[in-house]
Amino acid sequence: MSYQGSTTEKEEEQRGPFASGRVMADILKSESGTQEKKYLHDYLYTLFEKQLRKSGKILSLSAENINENIKQIDNAGFIEVRGKVVFNDINILKSTIENFNKLGTAMAHITNFEAIEAINQQLKTAEKSIKDRNEKARLRQKVKNLTNVEKLARDQGLNLEDNYLKNLAFVLNYAFRDQFVVQMSIERYTFSADCKREDLREDEHLLVRKYSRLAEKEFVLVGTITQSSNRSTDHGEGNETYEPRHLKEVIMSLAENLSVMESEFFGKVVDEIIVDPIALYWEI
Repeated sequence: MSYQGSTTEKEEEQRGPFASGRVMADILKSESGTQEKKYLHDYLYTLFEKQLRKSGKILSLSAENINENIKQIDNAGFIEVRGKVVFNDINILKSTIENFNKLGTAMAHITNFEAIEAINQQLKTAEKSIKDRNEKARLRQKVKNLTNVEKLARDQGLNLEDNYLKNLAFVLNYAFRDQFVVQMSIERYTFSADCKREDLREDEHLLVRKYSRLAEKEFVLVGTITQSSNRSTDHGEGNETYEPRHLKEVIMSLAENLSVMESEFFGKVVDEIIVDPIALYWEI
């Protein structure tokens, strides 16, 4: 396949440091080349998908045919799934957990702001008519308790134990790192695809703002199947009396035990199908 392209440079005379105009021209040239490359990739992918359909190497699944076509999934080279998606951003989840109490306190303050201001105003009015110092102190303490935003947050379920949140964030970071997972559920089946953030056409936060974390529109997920069987890996009970005698055996034993532990964190659940994504888009 041959490719022809042209790049237009735009230079402007500038007054300033030597060669500053050259830098501006290089930026404009680079932007133009990037734009052309993006459209070229879109066109090449369209040709690729058409060829897959023509050769019958892609299995299409949707709500209309899932129960019938799912039987062919283990023999499918490529898969195309249509349905509504959920964007699971582990980074956002970790950030929310790590800042949960701060967010809770802020929300409690905002939602109770008018009531807190009204109570403080009542205190100022009442203090004018109270002469006894001890009575004033008791009134101030009562108002302080009523306007304590940390207590209000706890009462509303917006404040949790600090160590619990710290440990939960640690487990999430260990198990999932910075994963950005797209999940698509059809009937009882769930299709999960780990996406590279740097390969997304748009910023992941912008995607969520545009389409919602629980997208209303149907997306198309195209990729290859990496895990589809519902059978869990049988590690066996092993020989408890056997002791590894070689460093290689020790490492292999550790790797097997690590695999068992990792399966508890991010192992595939029943009726979950793991997809290595090639493309994710919605059709107009």
